Amino acid sequence: LIILLLSTFISGLLWLVLIPLWQAPDEQSHFAQLEYLVENKTGSLQQKNLSLEIATSEELLGTRRDNFGNNKFTYHPDYKIDYTNSATGKYESQINNLPVSSRTTYVGQEAAEYPPLYYLLAMPLYNMVYRQGIIDRVFSVRLLSVFLRVLLALTAYAAGRLLFKEKVFALALATMVSFQPMIAFVAGGFHPDTLLNLIYSLCLLIALKFLVKGIDLKLLPALLLLLYLGFQTKVLTLLVVPLIGAVIAFKILEKQRILRVLVPGLILLAPIAAFFWPGPIPYVATVGNSSPLASMTFLSYLRFRAPKMAFEAWPWYWGVFKWLGLVLPSLVLKIITRVAILAGLGLAVKFFLMIKQRKIDTDGNVMIFFILANISYVVYLLLWDWRLMQSKGFSQGIQGRYFLPAVVTQMGLLLMGTLALVPERFKKYRKYLAVGLALGMVVLNFIALDVMAGSYYDFSSWNKFRVQVAQYKPEIVKQLLPSRL
Repeated sequence: LIILLLSTFISGLLWLVLIPLWQAPDEQSHFAQLEYLVENKTGSLQQKNLSLEIATSEELLGTRRDNFGNNKFTYHPDYKIDYTNSATGKYESQINNLPVSSRTTYVGQEAAEYPPLYYLLAMPLYNMVYRQGIIDRVFSVRLLSVFLRVLLALTAYAAGRLLFKEKVFALALATMVSFQPMIAFVAGGFHPDTLLNLIYSLCLLIALKFLVKGIDLKLLPALLLLLYLGFQTKVLTLLVVPLIGAVIAFKILEKQRILRVLVPGLILLAPIAAFFWPGPIPYVATVGNSSPLASMTFLSYLRFRAPKMAFEAWPWYWGVFKWLGLVLPSLVLKIITRVAILAGLGLAVKFFLMIKQRKIDTDGNVMIFFILANISYVVYLLLWDWRLMQSKGFSQGIQGRYFLPAVVTQMGLLLMGTLALVPERFKKYRKYLAVGLALGMVVLNFIALDVMAGSYYDFSSWNKFRVQVAQYKPEIVKQLLPSRL
């Protein structure tokens, strides 16, 4: 376990260093909110909240978005900035030596306007290098996401210990979660999704413990605290509440054969009905007669959204880089897809055997719980996006990383389904399959890192690559790399 956590941390540092400034998902928006919070001592954002410092760096590095939300990198994976022959980038001194007044001179709207918890946690890292330039401050606060990724690996391990008798399977699950490429990419930048993924996974962990071990009243205060902290990170945390309620109802009514299925089912369906309520819904976009797409039905929305999700969500879930312009190689995605299909067949076989034997054991309950965790999350997310589209006239889109809060259950299903393909008489070989899946995810992580880094830096020579990596990086990184070609 210690080796896994150290490996996760080292991997996190690699991603942190190799991802160029403003190339992590929406990093400039989240750093803008953090900078505004620190410099103004308030979380109440004005309409203009993009500092001159951030705007200048984005203009020089090609990431400043136009009115359509695109920049020089968007959907252009071949685009690269100009590199110099030294460890100092072409515009690095200009970016890093902007006056302190540029942090509070506002020239546009950029801040994410999310709840404050993630940014409050990042403040100590920001203040440690407060007197340094923007490059040092951005890379310093990225460390928060690296630490959160390590805690996510620990959470996945705890879930694995509840699922499996042998530690090797728990370690395999934790490895599959922590080295999932998109998890690593998001955690290499500054983004509250890393905190959301951890808190959501911890909530699922408590629900899983209730399901496997029974309801522990001592954990309820911790669960309520997690839900509150999640709400202070991202409102999407609320999507786990019906699932937790369904698990608690299932355990309370465990001896009632009909009610234990009916009541949890109604709890999961209740939020769906709420989205069709004509009046206002807390934390959901309000739809009125004057809304641009008020007449759009959910079915019409699905006709628009489903094809895009079919082509985008799966490859983007495993890794989309360089402002949505770059995904993993086609061969790699085909291998992943076939492994996922095999795991799906394994789950189907397991489910068929349960029906045949007319008995659902603990593993079966866990499998159903994991499946419902993902189905309910996706359905609620689509309904939320539908209401937003009705209200605003446009959709924010459903990116692959939006599904990562439930990543522990997703990797759990992948592992359980694959292991189910091994017949009972050969079960001693299952641990080797689990280790193979874990190592495969580590390899996949390095492939993704190679794809991402190769789109920014020159791989033609090791020395040239290291010099380019050193540009627009903190001094501590430059000291580890050559100063000139």
